[in-house]
Amino acid sequence: MSLFDTLRRAADHFPGGRSTISHRNGWNDEYTRKQLSGSASHKLGAMDALAIARLCIEAGTEHCFDYPAYVAEECGGKFVLDAQSPEPEQSPMRRVSVLAREAGDVTAVFLDALQDGKISDNELADIELEIAQAEEALRKLRQAARAVNAAGKPGAVQTQSTQQWVREFDGAPA
Repeated sequence: MSLFDTLRRAADHFPGGRSTISHRNGWNDEYTRKQLSGSASHKLGAMDALAIARLCIEAGTEHCFDYPAYVAEECGGKFVLDAQSPEPEQSPMRRVSVLAREAGDVTAVFLDALQDGKISDNELADIELEIAQAEEALRKLRQAARAVNAAGKPGAVQTQSTQQWVREFDGAPA
């Protein structure tokens, strides 16, 4: 297996595939295809490889750790996930970062679709998918904010705050 194989496999399993990775990095699909082909005429830079790997790791795709494991092995080391680290998905700062990226994706897809002054059915489907992903990122950010808020309170107050939030969420008076 080569360095290109590790990134290609991860990119192939990314939701939306190589074209989504291209879009998120501001590249065109042909550029990404050529970068991942291993062609002598197109050199894959370390920063581009890292950008692809990071997106795949953030998404938790199959084979997402192949690239860092390959690099570690080539350098005489071993890639091991830090079991002590909190899950990246749970970090409030990570949630803010994901939300910002998703909002940017919504904007980019929407502006791309409007270039000809019309929005086709396929473009609308892409816009709606990006909006749904942004809404999910916003929901997860809300959960993270509530978790951090609750963690800073004594146990009895945590329970009371949680109960109040559930009532508000369900539409019942607080």
